[in-house]
Amino acid sequence: MAIRTFVLILFSVIASAQQKRLIDSINNIPIEVVVANGDGYEEIYLKNSADAKRANYPLGLAQSYARLALIHYYRGRYELNVKYRLDAIALYEKLGLTAPLADQYGELGYSMKRRNMAKAQQYMQKGIRLAESESLLAEKRKLYDNYGVLKEMQGQLDSALLYYRRGLDIKEQVRDSIGIPYSLSNIAGIHVMRREFGQAEPLYKRALAIRRATNERLGIAESLTFIGNLYMEQKDYAKAIGYFGESLEVARRHGYVYAAQTCHAKLAECHENLGNHALALGHFKRYEKYKDSITNRETNLKVAEMEVRFETHEKERRLLENQAELEQRNMLLAILGITTLFVGVTGLLIYRQQKLRNRQMAQEHELKSAIAQIETQNKLQEQRLAISRDLHDNIGAQLTFIISSVDNIRYAFDTDNTRLGSKLESIAQFARETIIELRDTIWAMNHTEITMEELGGRISNFIEKASESGSNAAFDFTLDESLRDVRLTSGEGMNLYRTMQEAVNNAVKYASARHIRIGIRQEGEALMIDIRDDGKGFDTSSMSRGNGMGNMARRMEAIGARITTSSVLGQGTHISIEWPRPKYQNHDQTRHS
Repeated sequence: MAIRTFVLILFSVIASAQQKRLIDSINNIPIEVVVANGDGYEEIYLKNSADAKRANYPLGLAQSYARLALIHYYRGRYELNVKYRLDAIALYEKLGLTAPLADQYGELGYSMKRRNMAKAQQYMQKGIRLAESESLLAEKRKLYDNYGVLKEMQGQLDSALLYYRRGLDIKEQVRDSIGIPYSLSNIAGIHVMRREFGQAEPLYKRALAIRRATNERLGIAESLTFIGNLYMEQKDYAKAIGYFGESLEVARRHGYVYAAQTCHAKLAECHENLGNHALALGHFKRYEKYKDSITNRETNLKVAEMEVRFETHEKERRLLENQAELEQRNMLLAILGITTLFVGVTGLLIYRQQKLRNRQMAQEHELKSAIAQIETQNKLQEQRLAISRDLHDNIGAQLTFIISSVDNIRYAFDTDNTRLGSKLESIAQFARETIIELRDTIWAMNHTEITMEELGGRISNFIEKASESGSNAAFDFTLDESLRDVRLTSGEGMNLYRTMQEAVNNAVKYASARHIRIGIRQEGEALMIDIRDDGKGFDTSSMSRGNGMGNMARRMEAIGARITTSSVLGQGTHISIEWPRPKYQNHDQTRHS
């Protein structure tokens, strides 16, 4: 009997191990294969999740849920996508697996970007914190890309570009042929938004070449659509039609519903612009057909959910009615004895109702006041945007004309005269620097508030441009992670940015520094900014207000900060800014109130 029991246990263990290997092999099918054949794989993963439950295999179950969430997302079934994604997260948390947990939080946030941006950012930031806590390269490269998309959707282009580049750096480091095209396309998209088409085109085409080499069909359709959009933005509709048509063929062949719908809409617009009205109408009708089919599918899912809720409600209602009938018989006798008490209670309720009505009126008054304040703020913001557009369109165009005119003079006339050539170059360089200053001013005007994360992105871009301009200095910039969500007014953010910019320019131009470090951290109740360089240094006892020192001091005084400068000849310079915490903490408290 003992031998028989042992044999049965042994066979059970072997069968369980074989079952788990089968579950793992299905969960390890390449994602691009699953996405391309989503409807077919839905039944496979439903069965796989059921097998994992029977085998008491939580890891296999979590992976199956993650695949089901992905299938439903690409098929536009967002309710089911969120359900399976949350189920997978709950299992990974129980298992204590940081890597897949970070990935699933990121996927959940990304899938919610068009429906609830606040929740999307919350989930995405949680995923990033988990990935950075254990230096998970594979998860970070994906999370940085997707977080950049969220920033781009909110118009925070500098922050978006910063995260896209972080993701690309990791992918190129590990030679991720699937992920690199996504980062390239994202960076190119920022250039398109800035009308920098010449910089966007090679990035898009490099992404397409990589995807063709790896035969990533959904990615090929996406890249073709991106390039079509690029030519469409430049009004080269003939080229755009070629790329949209090729993308449509890939999307139809492999059942990518949303990609096909997008291509039909773009083709209709291109043909309309070329005067091909019949072709434009045909593509528009196909676009509407795809849209209706997607809407019907989503509607059917919601109707089914509402029917379940209705049936449940009906059962509960009938049960309550039966209970009410029994209680009513007992209550009739009790009501006769408490009539006097009822009158007193009624009076109390009337008093309470009046009190509630008065409170409601007060709240309505407060709400109207708040709405009026918001409308005033919106009008002010519209005026700020109008001014920034005028600055960009008028003054920016005039500065560009000055640069072009100077270049024309240098090429059209004899500029062998050294003083004349130097003067012309000085004028052109001044105009270029003024354009950069103008863009920074417009950036600040377009925001009523600026987060420290956005300010960090702006500083990183400035440092990158300084590095590309031929400077031999090495830069090191750090921002305390706990300060990422701190909010500043646009004036405070601009003053801090200009002060750090001035300090870096002084270190590069006048101190000939080889290494410049910028650090932003929290120290006690204050925000601390340190700018250190290993340049020539100077005698602080004879320090004048030259080289922008006076401007830096005035900017910090304007926001209530204190700036100190220490320097030793031959040993470099240290600029320290101390900003009392209550000054910037109030913005965050207002946001959460």
